[in-house]
Parts: sequence; C-alpha cells; structure tokens
Amino acid sequence: MSRAFADVLRELSGGTIYEDLGTQLGEVVTGVLETGKVGELSLKLSIKPNGEGSVQVIPDIKQKVPKQAVGSTLFFATSSGSLLRNDPRQTEMPLREVKHEDRPVKDAANG
Repeated sequence: MSRAFADVLRELSGGTIYEDLGTQLGEVVTGVLETGKVGELSLKLSIKPNGEGSVQVIPDIKQKVPKQAVGSTLFFATSSGSLLRNDPRQTEMPLREVKHEDRPVKDAANG
C-alpha cells in the first residue's frame, strides 16, 4: 500500500509547500467571497527519475484569485501623446459664482 498523500505533501520542500497551499487556498476563498466569481488553486507534481530507486518530486502551485472589476477613466489624447481629462478642442466657458440673496421667492401663480 502507498504512503498517504497528505503525509508526502507535508514533507515537500521541507513543509513549505503544505503551508503555501493553505495560505493560497485562503486567498482564493476570500477572493471568491468578495467577488462572487470562480477562483482556482492547483498543485502539479512532476516526478522524475533520480537514479536507481529514487525520484525527484517537483511541485508547482498555481492560483487564480478573482479580483473586483476596476472601472475605466475617459481621457482625451493630444497629438503629443499627453492624456487630459478635459477635451482640449472644446473651449471652456467662463463660469462665475452667483451670489444668492435671502429674499422671498415670488410664486408666478400668486403674483
């Protein structure tokens, strides 16, 4: 009978792979809960011969943590490659602050 996989997993790379998998699993679960999107965590073990009666086990962990969508920002591009928030082809209107006086407003219906 083969040795339990979990026992071998705990010994890979001096135990760091086992710890990394736990940490990365938590990151994926957190991302899934925050976004409602699917995440992934995979462990690939490459096993190659290392001489008579021994093998090398090479672990490879891949994770896909879902992220929140980032909104876009509209910019206007100049011929020199600069990005501006206001359209340089449109003239700006000279706006000014209007002072408000505290007077009763006349209602058109009541004169």
